[in-house]
Amino acid sequence: ILDMDSQPKYKAQSSNQFFYNRMTLQTPVPGTIAQGELPSADAFATGKDAEGNFVTMSPVEPTPVLIARGADRYDIYCTPCHRASGDGQGILYKRGVPTANLNDERLRTMPDGELFNTLTNGLGLMPSYAYPISVEDRWAIVAHVRELQNRTDVTKQVDNRK
Repeated sequence: ILDMDSQPKYKAQSSNQFFYNRMTLQTPVPGTIAQGELPSADAFATGKDAEGNFVTMSPVEPTPVLIARGADRYDIYCTPCHRASGDGQGILYKRGVPTANLNDERLRTMPDGELFNTLTNGLGLMPSYAYPISVEDRWAIVAHVRELQNRTDVTKQVDNRK
C-alpha cells in the first residue's frame, strides 16, 4: 500500500533510467536564469549608461529616507573597514591592510556609477557585495557616502575659516 510514509521518489545523486545520461539531477538548460535574477542593462542595475560609461549621478533620488537606509547598510557592511567617518582607518587598516579613504579627492570626483560598480564587483582587496546587498541598498550606500563626503567638506571649510 502506498502512502505518505512510503512513496516512490528519486534522490538527487541517484541513478535514473528515464534520462539518457542516467542522472536524476539534471543540469540546467544553457542560458537558464534563476527566478528573480534577470539581468538588466539599465543604469539602475549596472551603474552604466547605454554606451557603457559610468553614470555621473545616481539614478535614484537621494531622499532622507534613502540616505538613512544607506547609513544603516553602511554601518553593517562598510564601517568595519572604512569607519563611520569614511576615513579608511578601520580594523583592516590597523592590521596593515590599505583601505580606501572615502574622503579622498579621487573618490569624491568618482562618478556615482563607479562607486556602485565597486560595491557590486569589488576592487582590489574589497570583495563584491552584490550577493548580500540588494541593488537598491547599494545605491542607498552611494547616497550615504556622498552625504559623508559633503559633511567632511563642510567641516574642512569651517576649519579653514578659523
